[in-house]
Amino acid sequence: MKKTNEKKERKKASEKFTKIVDAAAKIFREKGFKEATLEDIANEVGMLKGSLYYYIDKKEDLLYAVVERPLGEMTKNLKEIVNSHDAPSIKLEKALKNHVYGFEHYQSELFVWISIEWFKSEFGGEIATLGDEIDHLFRQIILEGIEKKEFRSDLDPKLMTFAIFGVYNYMQRWYSPNNGYSISDISSQFNEFVLQGIMDKVLLCSTKK
Repeated sequence: MKKTNEKKERKKASEKFTKIVDAAAKIFREKGFKEATLEDIANEVGMLKGSLYYYIDKKEDLLYAVVERPLGEMTKNLKEIVNSHDAPSIKLEKALKNHVYGFEHYQSELFVWISIEWFKSEFGGEIATLGDEIDHLFRQIILEGIEKKEFRSDLDPKLMTFAIFGVYNYMQRWYSPNNGYSISDISSQFNEFVLQGIMDKVLLCSTKK
């Protein structure tokens, strides 16, 4: 069993597997997971459909791989932010930037995640857990900000997290490097929008002086 797992990990770490996952993300976004076929993905990579089975057992394996990569990276960064000694407002700003830059580097992958076609898939529970962890870490930051009186105490942390995701996750519907807005501009204005709404008014005014 150990040798089998090691073999699987070597395959996943290969450059070819990365190209397959990239192709799957593109095809899943264009056609949707249900309509996309392994043949579509193989054609995108430039290989025979049968060769895909060296790397995967079924299409659902690629669905998980597509979503796990960006969410895993974003979660790792978010944990470092949460565990830092920064003030809650700085943590939130960094967390928001991490979310925006995730969409810059993994737009197709995160489109697949937000489309929630994975919900009833074999890996639905695992993928949901990945998203729940990001939600939990954001709430930690907001709760800490309320406790330290940096954030408004009249706002519900759960609802604030939903509101943040509503603003930021919708980027996958409209963001393009060619639409006239740089990631830096989007991040700056979105961050300002969120911080204006969540920070304690007295503290916010003092930071503006």
